[in-house]
Amino acid sequence: MKEGAILLLALIACLFLWVPIAQAGDEPCAGCAEMIQQAEALWMENKFDESDKFLNEAIQKCPQCSEGYWRKARNIYERIETIPRDQKPPKDELVKRYRVMEAFSKKGYEINDKCAQCYLFYGAALGRIGTTQGLLKSLFLADDVEQAWLKAVSLKPTYRSANGANHTVADTYYALGMFYRLVPEWLCYFPLKQLIGTCGDKEKSIEYEKKAVELEPSRVEFHKELGISLICHGQKYDRPKEVEEGKKILKGLQSLPERKPFDRIDKQHALTIIDDPSLACGYQRDAQQELDKEAYEKQKKEQEDK
Repeated sequence: MKEGAILLLALIACLFLWVPIAQAGDEPCAGCAEMIQQAEALWMENKFDESDKFLNEAIQKCPQCSEGYWRKARNIYERIETIPRDQKPPKDELVKRYRVMEAFSKKGYEINDKCAQCYLFYGAALGRIGTTQGLLKSLFLADDVEQAWLKAVSLKPTYRSANGANHTVADTYYALGMFYRLVPEWLCYFPLKQLIGTCGDKEKSIEYEKKAVELEPSRVEFHKELGISLICHGQKYDRPKEVEEGKKILKGLQSLPERKPFDRIDKQHALTIIDDPSLACGYQRDAQQELDKEAYEKQKKEQEDK
C-alpha cells in the first residue's frame, strides 16, 4: 500500500514536471532564437542580404515562428526605401517585390495573430503598392492598410530594436500619420466613404506624428513627417503659423543623427518641401502623389469607358 502511494506521487510529480518542458519545447521560436538575434544585429548594420541568410535559415527551421517572417518583410521594405526616387526599378518590379513583402508579413500574422510587427509591415506593403501604382488608382487598398495599422496598435506591442531604428508602436503611429495626411479628406462624404471604407484626416495626421516623435525624438523620418503634416494642414486651412512651425521642424531635423540608411534622403526631401511647400500634402518618399478629386473622377471615368 505504501509503495503504491509512493508510486502514485512519483507519477503525479512527473506529470507536473513534464508540462513546462513540453510547453517550452513547443515554443515555435525556441530552436532559432540565435539566428533571429544574428539577423537583427545585421539589420541594424543595414546588411540586409546577410540578415536575410539567417532569416531564411530561421524560417526553414522554425516555420511556425512569426519573428522570421516580419523581419524578412522589413528587410524588403528598407532595402527599397534606401533607393533614391530616380534610381528605383520599374513600377512592375517594385510591385512584385512589395507583393513578396505582403506575403511574408501575412504569413506571420496567420501563424501568430498577436504579431503586431506583422500587421505593421503588411500595411506598409499594401501602402507601398498603392503609392507605386498611384494613390488615386489604389484607394481600394486604403481600408485594409488602415485596419492593419490600427490592429498593430491595438495589440500594444513592446518591441523596440536596440538602436531605436524600429519601434513598433512609434513606427505604426508614424505610418498612420502619413496615411491620414495622404488619403484625401474629400473621401469623407457620401457615397465615397461608403465605397472606399475610410478617408483622410489631417488633424489626426498631426496627432499621430506628434506621438511618434514623443516616443522616438531622434528619428529623422518622424520629424520630417510631423513637419510635412503641419505644412499640409496649415496650407489647406489657411494657418500660416502651422506652415512656419512645420518649416522650422524640417530645418531642425538636419542636425539629427542619421540612424537609418534613408535618413539622408529624408533630409534632402525636407529641404525640398521647405523650398516648395505646395508639395507637402502629396509627398511620399518613393513618389509624389496626385490627390485632386478631379483627377480621381477622370481616372474613374477612363476605367469605366474601358
